[in-house]
Amino acid sequence: MIMSTLRLPRLLSDGAIIQRRKSIHIWGWDEPGTKVTATLEKDQVSGETNENGRFDLYLPARESGGPYELIVSDDKGEKKVVKDVMLGLVWLCSGQSNMELPLTRCKDQYPEVVKNDVNSRIRTFKIVEETSYSGPLEEHHTGSWTEVKHETIMDFSAVGYFFAKHLQKLTGQTIGIINASLGGSRIFGWMGREMLEGYDELLEEADRYADKEFYDGQIARNIANGDAWRNSLYQKDEGIKNNWQLENTDDSDWKTFEVPGFFKETELDGFIGSVWFRKKFDLPKELAGKAARLFMGTMVDSDTIFVNGQKVGETAYQYPPRKYDIPEGLTREKDNEVVIRLCVENGLGRFTPEKELKIFNQDATVYLNGTYKYRIAAECEQIQPTDFVNWKATGLFNGMTAPCKNYPIDGVVWYQGESNVERDEDYADLTRRMVLGYRKLWNDENLPFIAVQLPNFVIDQLPCKDDWGRFRLVQNKILEIPMTGLIVTLGLGEDNDLHPTVKEPIGERMALWAAHMKYGCGAEYKGPEAISAKIVTEDDEAYAEIKLSHTAGLKVADEGKGYELLDFYIENEEGTAQMAEAALLGDKVLVKIDKGSKKIKLKWCCENTYHGGLIENETGTPLTPFEITIE
Repeated sequence: MIMSTLRLPRLLSDGAIIQRRKSIHIWGWDEPGTKVTATLEKDQVSGETNENGRFDLYLPARESGGPYELIVSDDKGEKKVVKDVMLGLVWLCSGQSNMELPLTRCKDQYPEVVKNDVNSRIRTFKIVEETSYSGPLEEHHTGSWTEVKHETIMDFSAVGYFFAKHLQKLTGQTIGIINASLGGSRIFGWMGREMLEGYDELLEEADRYADKEFYDGQIARNIANGDAWRNSLYQKDEGIKNNWQLENTDDSDWKTFEVPGFFKETELDGFIGSVWFRKKFDLPKELAGKAARLFMGTMVDSDTIFVNGQKVGETAYQYPPRKYDIPEGLTREKDNEVVIRLCVENGLGRFTPEKELKIFNQDATVYLNGTYKYRIAAECEQIQPTDFVNWKATGLFNGMTAPCKNYPIDGVVWYQGESNVERDEDYADLTRRMVLGYRKLWNDENLPFIAVQLPNFVIDQLPCKDDWGRFRLVQNKILEIPMTGLIVTLGLGEDNDLHPTVKEPIGERMALWAAHMKYGCGAEYKGPEAISAKIVTEDDEAYAEIKLSHTAGLKVADEGKGYELLDFYIENEEGTAQMAEAALLGDKVLVKIDKGSKKIKLKWCCENTYHGGLIENETGTPLTPFEITIE
């Protein structure tokens, strides 16, 4: 059998969505000096491969349409047929975990979407995590085009899917999403060497990881350290040895713990190792013996959970919500028992507060918060830190983003920053370099770039105190670059969860901004903004008067914390901020200040979370966080 030498990139595969109104770039590989022809309907173009066997052909730009067949053939008689090709709008979706988070993690938030949404005109190309530190890859090693079906929708990026869904509503177009994202990644991982020129420390680190022996050694060390810690803990665990998961285990000498709750400031403060918890509960007849679900929130760090002696689920790290299925016949009406083996790696154990702990079906719910009994099973040293080898500078850009450069797109949506909060001093500069670098990469100086501002979040601020409020102000600076957008997400986060499941409003706001910026949509596309401020005196009272823009439908909204405006602050010259009285009047906010004040700094929503009502317009988007000095 003769092997075919004609090869196309993965992006040019069945189901591809190609960017409308831009020259259609067809590229691939064949033997050097081979004549290659590309045909799409009546359009045809030919060319010859270079000395490296690469060809680059350009079909004329087209309007939206399809499905078509793209035929690429050579003068040796070989042919590749790419089926079901559509012309529409293509956007790159990139960032870290909240961009990567699949709809399967949000299925309880959006059951009707998961159940009903089928759409052959929304497709995604998901690139699996890959890094290269020796330089940009020419071609992806993973990825294929997937349309929205019942069997595929759960794997779509939730934010990416809702962006595509709402962009399609606004434009009527077929939408393609290229998903290049990875949880925990830093901004510099998604930047090329040229973009990072002058950041010598980052580039030197990238050079170290370009050494394959070193890179592979770090991976092997991670695996060995993790396995050794877990195996040692398992071997020492008294609960494993004595089957504490079984019913009727003698717990008469076990202590008590209120679940949910932090280990901090309890007898388990700083504990590292494994500790077992158990609780008895009764069930109504609507639940007893029936198939059900068990929600246990999130925990730090890993868990194994048993119900009536049978394992129902386990999770290896802290972030995923514990949502396990209870099989039919396992429970009964009286004296059920849930048993949890919780392993703590770094002394910061917890059952996350304000999470729903419950067993339920469509007919009944029983909540499982309250007093549990616990016993330490094994103590150990802190786990060795993991070297996240795929988070270093240039790696993800080279492995996942750079191979996309030949594929025309209409814009970029970017949800990242959680991993850069602790060291934010360079973030604005890195963002500017990234935006300009991507525009150069795609040879489009006006390529839209829409970022997502971080939402409210509190719980994982310790032991280091990350300042998400300050970081949002840094993110604001992206708007100083032409053709950029910034999606305000206050009120859409969960103070106790790094990965909130309310994703549709984020996707909708991204779509509104994209439709305004790129497609001429006249609808309101952003939330209110502070455009000016001055000091006014009225009836022996002094106020800072803040004028707002984008004020249609302006109101104070309760996003779970009441209507009172509690997030305006006045900062003195020493940098100490005090909460100030404020009221919304028309398109202005009046903030009460001391009479005779000459110079004040005002802040809005500049802490990790908000505490009262949010000022929103008709889009439901809150007033952009800001700080402004009035002289």
